[in-house]
Amino acid sequence: MIRGITIIQTISIFVLTIPCYSQDLRANNNGETVFSLLDASETNIYFNNQLHQTNENNIFVYKGFYKGGGVAIGDINNDGLLDIYFTGNQVGDKLYLNKGNLKFEDITLAAGILVKGGWSTHVSMVDINNDGYKDIYVCKSLYDEKEELRENELYINNGDLTFTESAVKYNLNDKNRTTEANFFDFDRDGDFDVLLVNQPKNSSFMAPPNNEKKITPTQNYRLLENIDNRFVETPNNGGVSNFGYGLSSSIADFDNDGWQDIYVANDYEGPDFFYINNRDGTFTNKIYENIKHTSYFSMGTDVGDINNDGWLDLVVLDMVAEDNYRLKSNMGSMNPTEFWNNVSRGGHYQYMFNTLQLNNGVDVHGNLLFSEIAQMAGISSTDWSWSPLLADFDNDGQLDLFVTNGIRHEIGNTDALKKLDEYIGEIDRKYNKENNKNFDVWKYASLEKLLSFFPSEKIQNYMYRNINGLMFEKTSDEWGLSQKTFSTGAAYGDLDNDGDLDLVINNIDEVAYIYKNNISENKANNYLRIKLKKGEVLQSFFGTRISLFHKNGVQTSQLTNARGINSSSEDVIHFGLNQISNIDSLRIDWFNGQTSLYKNITVNQTLEYDLNGAENSKQPSDKSGLLLFEDVTDTAKISYIHKENKFDDFGREVLLPHRMSTLGSGIAVADINSDGLEDFYIGGPNESLGKLYKQQASGSFIESPLKLIPDLNREDMGAVFFDADNDGDQDLYVVSGGNEFELDSENYQDRLYLNDGNGNFKLSEGALPDINASGSRVKVADYDNDGDLDLFVGGRQVPGHYPEPADSYLLKNQLVETGTLSFVKTDTNVLDKLGMVTDAVWTDFDGDGDLDLLITGMWMPITVLENVEGQFKNSTEKFNLQNTTGWWFSISNGDLDGDGDEDYVFGNLGLNYKYKAKENEPFSVHYGDFDENGKNDIVLSYYNYGTQYPLRGRSCSSQQIPEIKKKFATYNEFASSTLREVYGDSNLEKALHYEAKTFASISMENLGNGKYEIRPLPDLAQISNINSSVIYDFDNDGIKDIVIAGNLYGSEIETTRNDASLGLFLKGQGKFIFEPVPMVRSGLNISQDVKELKLIGYGNQKALVVAVNNGRAKLIKIQ
Repeated sequence: MIRGITIIQTISIFVLTIPCYSQDLRANNNGETVFSLLDASETNIYFNNQLHQTNENNIFVYKGFYKGGGVAIGDINNDGLLDIYFTGNQVGDKLYLNKGNLKFEDITLAAGILVKGGWSTHVSMVDINNDGYKDIYVCKSLYDEKEELRENELYINNGDLTFTESAVKYNLNDKNRTTEANFFDFDRDGDFDVLLVNQPKNSSFMAPPNNEKKITPTQNYRLLENIDNRFVETPNNGGVSNFGYGLSSSIADFDNDGWQDIYVANDYEGPDFFYINNRDGTFTNKIYENIKHTSYFSMGTDVGDINNDGWLDLVVLDMVAEDNYRLKSNMGSMNPTEFWNNVSRGGHYQYMFNTLQLNNGVDVHGNLLFSEIAQMAGISSTDWSWSPLLADFDNDGQLDLFVTNGIRHEIGNTDALKKLDEYIGEIDRKYNKENNKNFDVWKYASLEKLLSFFPSEKIQNYMYRNINGLMFEKTSDEWGLSQKTFSTGAAYGDLDNDGDLDLVINNIDEVAYIYKNNISENKANNYLRIKLKKGEVLQSFFGTRISLFHKNGVQTSQLTNARGINSSSEDVIHFGLNQISNIDSLRIDWFNGQTSLYKNITVNQTLEYDLNGAENSKQPSDKSGLLLFEDVTDTAKISYIHKENKFDDFGREVLLPHRMSTLGSGIAVADINSDGLEDFYIGGPNESLGKLYKQQASGSFIESPLKLIPDLNREDMGAVFFDADNDGDQDLYVVSGGNEFELDSENYQDRLYLNDGNGNFKLSEGALPDINASGSRVKVADYDNDGDLDLFVGGRQVPGHYPEPADSYLLKNQLVETGTLSFVKTDTNVLDKLGMVTDAVWTDFDGDGDLDLLITGMWMPITVLENVEGQFKNSTEKFNLQNTTGWWFSISNGDLDGDGDEDYVFGNLGLNYKYKAKENEPFSVHYGDFDENGKNDIVLSYYNYGTQYPLRGRSCSSQQIPEIKKKFATYNEFASSTLREVYGDSNLEKALHYEAKTFASISMENLGNGKYEIRPLPDLAQISNINSSVIYDFDNDGIKDIVIAGNLYGSEIETTRNDASLGLFLKGQGKFIFEPVPMVRSGLNISQDVKELKLIGYGNQKALVVAVNNGRAKLIKIQ
């Protein structure tokens, strides 16, 4: 009989309301790309944001010198054609009138746009005075010593293609270095209010060593209310904090309550802000409650519904490169001390990556929750990025992502910064012998020399096509966006009224780009555009939401003023429809809470609607269907909080990928006192005791600790209740693990507690062999059919020696054989150095009637230990599983398809992590003494564009191996070197070496006769690692479902922690199809660092016990 595994390499199932088809229209039949760059001679747009650096004004004096200018697109004369305004930094702004056919006329001077100097940043087109014509608001910044050049400008449209500057009249002449003005109606009174994102006084790169200049936050953000066309301060600034170094904001109704909320992106170490509208004129910052982590150097932002589920998602850009060379040459390593100090000061968990916050909606307690998925989406690293734009550029019904890129000089280049420090230090020593704190470096520094230190390389802008609502693919070249630039502000709009979105980009030191979109000429995809027009009442429009309902689901968009950075796009709501030919209904949820509904809408047209006839209505509910899960932790009186002890894993092993001391704890469930109610044990961390919880008939639990002081020096991992001594009650086995103790410490000894029959436990002395090893899970079975229960105990790690393989143990129960309760080790040949085992199940995998072991672990394949007449042999290759190496965390078994045999669910690292793995490009670790100092070193490596490189940079790597600094004198040299060039072939070949070839979590269908078929779990199940899963018919429809949970909070600080999982209910549909059910429908919210789930009887129902690392345990009742 031939046995083996078939691996199905299909796109996983994602069942939300997105179109089930998506054509990839990279070029039309004539070979024309999606976008065509128009020459300035065609458009007559010659705007060029040229920069000229002097000793007074340059990147070293002003850190924001390269932030660039912006773009606003809008119809200033109501002729149906979109016009364009560009802001310039050292050049004058320009206003271009659209004359049709993508021809424009420069009307700047004729329109009355002032050319009085100043550094223009953001621009918005908005009808401030509600006269039906768009006005223009321009923000100003820099020039610390020239306040008059920092005064914002408001151009009121006179209706005749001229404007009158009126900022003073409207009280909008702010002089506080405004980087963005975002207009919206926060109090729903029908007029425009505004958030001014201002910045503190500019800090300088140029400071002598004795005069450290740091960014000191000052009064920056101003929330102004429009009262009779005068913008006035709100009391206490409406609760909006007045400090930070803001670069952009996104304003939208994130929690679907009909009121506009605010996200502010802050540069540098300050946290971003997320203000929820309290509906009383005030806001509350909920960044810590709603969002698990953010970008570090947050840049531009945008908002849109990327997966068509009715909840608005958020993208924030950072400045990390995609390719290995730029990544390692332009960024030094993050400082762990600074990182954790920043967290402790309220700085949140900030990582130097783009973030894509997937909106999960609001739970039953009113909590809005996001999952950050940029790594899985494929958009986490886009270099020095400025402006993100979420829009449907190919009209396929899903929002794509455009990103502008480029920095005029690479001011993050590590070697250049070192040269800068040396140069400034040299000047200071030579000319500032009296250590004058006000010493003027510029009297002696050469700007030309300073600039020569820093590379200047144009970078391609990025276009990402939305594949399926959660994942994107880079299509810059294929879509005609191959040009390399220094691009900053950007906006989109249908400039030629052909039904697709064109792009306008403001470049530094280069003429602006106008990209014509050619999708409509292909006529493959349909569209619908909606304009909101002035009616009889005041209308702010921004904040109005439109939803389309059609045969493939729902599409939602909201009108928002500021998008990206420095810019505002067209104020028309654009829907791509793919092949949808008719809209069943169109719902408008107006900014003021009223609603309009229209039916049977024809596609491929632009519609205009006003507020007249709208009705008062509540927001539609998103909680359709049954809520299956309810958190009853408080009702059940479960108060246990797992509190990790302080231990610095990285202090002992600098290059660990994540902490190895925070992997507990585990749960055991059984009726321990024979009262017909199931109880549970939950393990404790080092320096804390685990707890027993005994269930009462009332539905509550009584806490009953195991009062054994020696257990305080144990880190509980797995646990299980079983009848060890065949006396009819449930005894308790607890695995000791962790990484805190020295190798072979007695604190790693497992424990067996015997039950007296009434739920009281006593430590069994001598029943277990002396095994001082750090373990993971324990699994029970009478594998030898002798009438007593035996144990498999997984070895998790060799403490302080990552990734050395640990020994696992098969403990044979001698009770029946000898009459005495004792366990002895057996089958050590196959279990010695088995690997870093995380989980296992006893199962008849080969279908021969006896129990085999199926095992998972880090750097391990799915491992089969086949039971052959009571002896175990490793049959992994026999079942064609040798190439399934990954970071497997869990396994569960059950009959998923109702055919009477056992199927399996395997939890892996997931696809939303910095580390990526393919069979031909694995993620790897080498472990050896590379510097010959008597201690082994960890070397992680990855593939980038087909070449294998060290994962960590020069700074981190040299902390572990100081010789690297000598071998590679510069960051540039290290960044240019492959793994083998850094460490040498002979050293790598001698080292212990493991590869991970897949990080996807999977299900495995049992086909019978020892044959299995592997399928990836749905995409939504891949957003974090799966530490535990439960197979059960949760909705009582006769088909088995799956609940998964996980996360990995202990990542090293240069890697974004895995925190995206809220837990997930995968509803069984039959035929091995599983539908991910969102939290708002399932009610399942277990969003912490979950380590284990166990099913428990709860009265006459079922519930899930949830073990959380460094957090409160939960009990989730199944309705």
